[in-house]
Amino acid sequence: MVEQKLSIASLQHQQSSNIATQLIAEIGHHHIALIVKDDKNIQAFELYEIKNNQGDWEGILTATANFSKLLNNTYSSNTIYLNLSEALIVPAEKFRQESMEPYLAAVYGNENDYKCEADIIEIPTKPATIYRFSTKLNEAIAKRFSTYKYKHTYTKILESVLGNDKMLMEMLKVQFYEKTMLVTVIYGNKLMLMQSYPYSSPEDIIYYLLNIVQEFSLNVKSTPVEVSGTLDIASRHFELLENVFGRLSLETVATDSIFKEHLNVANAHFYTPFINLGL
Repeated sequence: MVEQKLSIASLQHQQSSNIATQLIAEIGHHHIALIVKDDKNIQAFELYEIKNNQGDWEGILTATANFSKLLNNTYSSNTIYLNLSEALIVPAEKFRQESMEPYLAAVYGNENDYKCEADIIEIPTKPATIYRFSTKLNEAIAKRFSTYKYKHTYTKILESVLGNDKMLMEMLKVQFYEKTMLVTVIYGNKLMLMQSYPYSSPEDIIYYLLNIVQEFSLNVKSTPVEVSGTLDIASRHFELLENVFGRLSLETVATDSIFKEHLNVANAHFYTPFINLGL
């Protein structure tokens, strides 16, 4: 049901109590990431691939806990990031709690047995991320954690790229995960698009990105395209991206945390989306 891809921990984490640390978990359609950090650094990290997700979230979390050295401990706080596709960014003036369900239903269709949540994005314009997810997932999380708060991955990304000290005129940012990619388009320091796309081949990736470029009248040779996540630079996927986009770069994060021992020039971008959750 799940496969552990990586488990690393600092010596300090192995020798100390977990009470003074916080857990950050990201749950996606095909992955679970677990991050433990203190007030300064990431101390431990685990990554799991979800195999054949049929919506049995209690079974998925139980299987993860059976492998995990982190999930069964007690922490000062637990933040659950949901990296799920049924999410929208709503301008501050349009956001109302009672409007969440109608907005999501208008875009993604009517659905039964789900929970809605909203985050206020801490950037100057204060938009909101609204999102929904299955009650089965909500119930599985409630059983696993006594206290926790939800956030959406979209919120964290936008706070990072459009914070008070940011000035981005144009950018296409792509984070790769197992079988999905999360695309953010910034133009004139404004969000133009944020959406997750499934892919099964290199051609799928190029198809979606070229459609986005055409929709927003971007230039494939001059628009900066920043990629990170589970993308092998020796793969056909990366080769096509290099051939199409003239300003392609890998997003890497300078860190003195435990990741430094596990990163090299070839794969430093792989963990960037997860490191960013802990910054």
